[in-house]
Amino acid sequence: MTTILPHSNAGLHRSARILVAGGRGFVGAAVVRHLLAQGFRIHVLGPDSATALPAGASETIGTVEDEACLAYAFKAVEPDAVLHFAAFSAGPVGLTRSGETDPERMLSVNVLGFRRLLEACVANRVGKVIWTSSTVVLGAAQPGSTRLDETAPRHPLVHYGLSKVLAEDTAQFYRDRYDLLTTGLRIPLMLGPGLWYQGAAAQVRELVRQALDRQPCELTVPDVAFDALHVADLGPLIERLLARAQAPAPIYHVAGFTTDYREIGAQLSDLVPGFVPLMHPERPAIVYPLVSQARVEHDTGWLHRHDLRSTLRDMLDEQRSLQK
Repeated sequence: MTTILPHSNAGLHRSARILVAGGRGFVGAAVVRHLLAQGFRIHVLGPDSATALPAGASETIGTVEDEACLAYAFKAVEPDAVLHFAAFSAGPVGLTRSGETDPERMLSVNVLGFRRLLEACVANRVGKVIWTSSTVVLGAAQPGSTRLDETAPRHPLVHYGLSKVLAEDTAQFYRDRYDLLTTGLRIPLMLGPGLWYQGAAAQVRELVRQALDRQPCELTVPDVAFDALHVADLGPLIERLLARAQAPAPIYHVAGFTTDYREIGAQLSDLVPGFVPLMHPERPAIVYPLVSQARVEHDTGWLHRHDLRSTLRDMLDEQRSLQK
């Protein structure tokens, strides 16, 4: 018999209990820190890691692939909502490269592990799940295309994008069958302090490091515009979605600000006088489309606070503190 979940927890107060899968990662930890500061009670589920658990959170060491671990965490926390940031990463190489290296392991974590998490939500009558998808599900931008909204077709061209398409379909299945309010955020390139892995944002981090060293810098960089978001801006959006009494949409695009490496170099040269990077542009293998975040702005009233300049300033400040 199909179990239909209640909507009594549709709008959550700030003392609510939140279970966060992947709360030690770059994105997850930033969201956890924000929610803790707002008074939410946070319990993190994930593997042991060298990155620190945000102060004030409790933790269960484990993985979304382990049903017994999930059962233990849900019983211990009795969460009012679940956030899901967990994804397969083969070390610091980034999520896309990890998926190309070991696609079966990525599918195991990103799809089957996610399904086990949603199943645990149904079994424990948790009615709301917010999770991170990615704009890579859209595949390559078409010539002359404008910003894409959430109705655009999905054409993933990398295994990571495939895993997110399958996760989106899995989330929609649980939304349709069990009335579980799943909301996926298709996030863009994430930047800001705490970035540690060598993914698509590695060149931005390297430019920041070279700027502070004031050493000759020469890099080959993509020659296209892209959307990006300061990692600190995601927490306020998720807070709004947790508090929202109306049912959120199944998928939202998050665009943040749009930039390119020419602008990044110019901003760094202005922020660090004397730094003049030499960048060689090249066409990337896949040019991803820009997206519109009009739907999430309309539904939540959220607007990103950081632009490129403030994002780079925060990354520079972090590097200065590390060099002391």
